[in-house]
Amino acid sequence: MVAVAPKVSLEVLDWGGSGEPVVFLAGLGNSAHVFDDFAPQFADRFHVLAITRRGYGASSQPGSGYDVGTLAADIRAVLDTLRLARVTLVGHSIAGDELTKFGSTYPERIAKLVYLDAAHDRTGLPNLFQQAPRPAPLPMLAADSVSPTAVRAYIARAYGMLVPEAEVRATSIFGPSGRYQRDVTPDSIGAAIVAGVEHPAYARITAPALAFYAVADSAADLIPAYAALDSAGRAAGQKVFVVFTPFARSAREQFRREVRQGRVIELHGAHHYVFISNATEVARDMRAFLLAR
Repeated sequence: MVAVAPKVSLEVLDWGGSGEPVVFLAGLGNSAHVFDDFAPQFADRFHVLAITRRGYGASSQPGSGYDVGTLAADIRAVLDTLRLARVTLVGHSIAGDELTKFGSTYPERIAKLVYLDAAHDRTGLPNLFQQAPRPAPLPMLAADSVSPTAVRAYIARAYGMLVPEAEVRATSIFGPSGRYQRDVTPDSIGAAIVAGVEHPAYARITAPALAFYAVADSAADLIPAYAALDSAGRAAGQKVFVVFTPFARSAREQFRREVRQGRVIELHGAHHYVFISNATEVARDMRAFLLAR
């Protein structure tokens, strides 16, 4: 646990390694443990760490500080405490906002940036979700909540990705019998983070940057449980696909246009959690990027 502000401490995972530091940042709703199966493979050449942002997992849940500027300052505070002068940041999903904010605000602290389906201008998402609300997820049945293992299987069935069990334990509260009771983090914290996003200042990023994008070729690519939905759910999923596709295409074009040393890799049919659905491919291309001089 690393203190970043009065009464605010963040969980930091350290998988070891003696090379240049690579720091992973999780997406909305996740803790650093979401990388437990992916990040350690880089410890043969790098010093590999991950930070759980405020509000999630074992990190503190203060009443404020969820804007992207404060979240970026939290990263700086962790790096200062660990005496890491210059790092590569790897971020998934909404952590891309923190990568861009940190890279544009503290350019001298960044060696490289890696976006895992993370480089989007999220300021327009509320309007997007109003136009096309996502269909409701598959309901969690009583049998789905009896244990962390059961919850993990439910997440895989409902959301299409098998997260590490440590991630389920870090983000959920279980009762004495082992049954799931509720999430560690209230919805209000996620809402505060979404409300605190900014337009990405890509033009101010001076470090080399690699952006992986999951490119959806169908509604089923965007809605993993699409096949299990009823007709109304499938219609809603199709509308999400129609509305989201131009937004996603624009995000890729903006990154290519505005990031001076940026490179885009498109992964057709990949899950939003590209480091889980396409782990081998992402690890290969990411390693090549990190080792390039």
